Amino acid sequence: MFSLFKFINFLFRQGWSIVDPSLNSMRNAPLYIKYFATTLLALFWSLAFGLYTAQFFFIGLNMLAHIAVISIAFITWYTLKGFRRVYPDVYPLMRDPNFSPKCYEMTDIEKHQASVNADYLLDQQKLKNELTKKS
Repeated sequence: MFSLFKFINFLFRQGWSIVDPSLNSMRNAPLYIKYFATTLLALFWSLAFGLYTAQFFFIGLNMLAHIAVISIAFITWYTLKGFRRVYPDVYPLMRDPNFSPKCYEMTDIEKHQASVNADYLLDQQKLKNELTKKS
């Protein structure tokens, strides 16, 4: 019984490194090669388990489901990566650390000055990000 717990612990701690793209052997391959290889492996695993369980009628549906799941996973990853590139991490200047708005206690002149300061700080942050990307 204890060996079963050790095996489950191994799977959760170290076994996931097989599918981690920064650790497995596909880490240096281009994205389309990773997608193709992952889809191909999923199709072969679907075929193997379908043959093993003798469910010959569901092998094709299982393969299509794997293609759909892997495709949407890659599309989601690419979309989130694009958002991270377009909208870099910048502290929201017009909000408190708990993300409640700060503007309600300010007068109109203070709001205008705060927005001018925020624009200046955002421009400085974007310039800093561009300089770090170039170097």
